Amino acid sequence: MPGTTNNLALSKTKHGLALIMLLLLVALCIAVTALAESERLWWRAYLVAQFRVEIFALSALTTILIAAFGRSTILTVCTSLCTVITFSHLIPYYVPRAQPLIASEKTLKLMQINLNVKNKQFERVTSYIESVNPDVVLIAELTPEWQTYLESHLKSHPHAVSVPRMDTYGIGIYSKTKPLSESIEYFGDSGHPSIIAEIAGLEKPISLLHTHVQGPVKKHFFEWHKGQFEAMLPAAKKLKFPLVVSGDLNANSWTYLISDFLNQSGLKNTQWGRGIQLTWPTPFYWRYGFFPLLAIDHFFVSGDVVCKSRILGEPNSSDHYPVIIEISI
Repeated sequence: MPGTTNNLALSKTKHGLALIMLLLLVALCIAVTALAESERLWWRAYLVAQFRVEIFALSALTTILIAAFGRSTILTVCTSLCTVITFSHLIPYYVPRAQPLIASEKTLKLMQINLNVKNKQFERVTSYIESVNPDVVLIAELTPEWQTYLESHLKSHPHAVSVPRMDTYGIGIYSKTKPLSESIEYFGDSGHPSIIAEIAGLEKPISLLHTHVQGPVKKHFFEWHKGQFEAMLPAAKKLKFPLVVSGDLNANSWTYLISDFLNQSGLKNTQWGRGIQLTWPTPFYWRYGFFPLLAIDHFFVSGDVVCKSRILGEPNSSDHYPVIIEISI
């Protein structure tokens, strides 16, 4: 009988440990969901809200585990509620969106690419751009070295508007045709440049606002991040439609700053109805450690723009996937 008693004690110990693990998972689900829903109140909660895809997966898997172990209905309700609350922010990505009727078969292909300041694959990236053959290339993390190379080797896009920098906030637009107008703008206190340009190619000129928003990883960086969105809003409202806003915004659009920007500007997210397209990091970046996946590279369009396609490209040693859209009006 001692052997039976020991086995029973061991079974109870394992059972108890499993229950403790489940309770810890439930507590974690509740904590991160509550933090994400408090994103307007605290900048750290705003960072937690960036990970709603991961929170949804955690809550859903925990609910399944509780059901599998036949545990408390109360625990199941708690984690199910966390799952539903979190998924409510992700629903727009999976609901088909009505688009305006296409007046013409003319299309414009735009390619957004974050080069990564450490990337030295000059020929590879340039060849890839030429193979995609976009009408306009929207660049982030443009360094002086990259600017020199692109201006001498990217012959297919001879018209450039650029502000190269040694940090990660250099920016540029490379176009097949000369922009009808162009300007460099600085929104908020970050000192990071944005480009506003008007491009021909469709029945009407397209207004472009291309930007790179400060990452909100510290409190004062969050203030710059927030201030840039707030300063861009009136500028976006003043620009002529059709309008495209693009860039590495260092935020997912299920967080409140982008949601507010879209709601108040009337712009539409080209991801809506196409599923979530996670753009950072690429597998190349995982050599530095594990990072949660985020959808932080964006194209927003005015209501009179038809987004015919939106795909992710090849990273070519960058930590971001390029985003390629084809639009009509």
